[in-house]
Amino acid sequence: MNKKPVSYLQTDSRWKNKPYRVTGENSTIGDSGCGPTAAAMLIETITGKTFTPEDACNWSMAHGYKALNQGTYYAYFTPQFAEFGIDCQMLNWINTYGKPDHSNHEAVVEKLKEGYYAIALMNKGLWTSSGHFVVLWWQDDKVRINDPASTKDARVNGDIRTFRSQAKYYWLIDAREFNKEDDDDMDQSKFNDMFKTAMTAYRKELQDNDCGDWSKEAREWAVSVGLFAGNGTTVDGQPNMMWQDFLTREQAAQLFYRFAKEHGLA
Repeated sequence: MNKKPVSYLQTDSRWKNKPYRVTGENSTIGDSGCGPTAAAMLIETITGKTFTPEDACNWSMAHGYKALNQGTYYAYFTPQFAEFGIDCQMLNWINTYGKPDHSNHEAVVEKLKEGYYAIALMNKGLWTSSGHFVVLWWQDDKVRINDPASTKDARVNGDIRTFRSQAKYYWLIDAREFNKEDDDDMDQSKFNDMFKTAMTAYRKELQDNDCGDWSKEAREWAVSVGLFAGNGTTVDGQPNMMWQDFLTREQAAQLFYRFAKEHGLA
């Protein structure tokens, strides 16, 4: 499963009223900044560097990707991600709006499974009344979405067929390195070694070389009859009391043998 990206809303009070516009309009990030907000979520997620919707909208305006009286030009995404060394490509120019069975949808799912993220342009329906960019980060029984304009369950955990009926175009963002398993070459031998190391450390925490007075009589008897067999002696000649956290087979043998001898069974 891909890692869930950082979530940003274009309607966040920190920037929703800030300008995202060109000459001849008066639009704001809250009105029209869904595309850069979608890009900001993924750029910050993949790079680990703070990159807000305001940062992304400023970059878009500075580089000429804000469309007059609309949102963001489709050409914005590839150069914006390239600025951070991330590959982003439009899937193709096939308009899949109203085509829930089109092969593009499954092609995107396969890319998600490879570790890519995707940005989808949604057309009229649940997500928008005109056009709206959203982030896709996974699909299982639902389409898992970061929506720049909503946190409603139906819009972030989308019904697959509804989503596919309203998705128009896709962009694929290469996050395979980011989403890969932490240790791709883990095998049984390596796991066994790691487990042994962890268990050794854990058992050492359970070993107790300090004894309370409540068990002194019992301990002295166990040592006198040879039940407890430490590994050598301490500097003063006393048996080493670093008993294991569980009964060893040597200790068990002595215990059963002593019991058997005392009851005439050996």
